Amino acid sequence: MLRNNPPEYIPMDASPNHAAIALAYDEAFENGFNVTSKEIMDLLQVSSQWVPRHITHVKFCVINLVGKQALRKHGRANYKHLHRYNKVFHRDSFNGELLRNSFIEDEHGLHPAKKIPQNLISCAEACYKYQIDRKTFYRRAQKANKYIIFGLKRYSAREIEHILLDSF
Repeated sequence: MLRNNPPEYIPMDASPNHAAIALAYDEAFENGFNVTSKEIMDLLQVSSQWVPRHITHVKFCVINLVGKQALRKHGRANYKHLHRYNKVFHRDSFNGELLRNSFIEDEHGLHPAKKIPQNLISCAEACYKYQIDRKTFYRRAQKANKYIIFGLKRYSAREIEHILLDSF
C-alpha cells in the first residue's frame, strides 16, 4: 500500500552498505540539509519542545540508527557536527518558512518581513541581560523594529544593544 508522504518528507534510498548510506547523507548535507534544531532554538530563543511543534512545513532528513553508524564510520568530517542529530532541516526550506511567518510590527499594523536579523532578542532576555524592568525596556525600545516570528515577539539584538546602552 502506498502512503502519501507530506511534501517536507524526503526519503533516502535504501542501500546495503554503510559507505553508500554515509555518502547519501553527506550529499543531503551538501544539498542544504544542514539546519539543526539547536540552530533554530538559538535563533528564535525557544525550547527544544517548541521546534517540532511549530517547524512543521519544512523539508527535513531523518538520521536513523543505521545512518548514525554509517556516518560514524564513513561520514565526512566537515559534517560531523550534524551526525548527532536525529533530524536536520533543509536551509532554503527553513528560511522560506521563516520569512512566511515573520512580520514587522509598527504603528500601522503588521507588514511582511523581507529580512530577519542574525541575532534576535526577546523582551525577557533583554531585561535580564541589561538588568532593567519590562516597563523601562518597552519605554526605551519604542522605536526599535519589533519582529513577530511564528507569533513570537523579538527584536534585533544589535539594535536593542545600541538603544539600551546609549540611554544609560
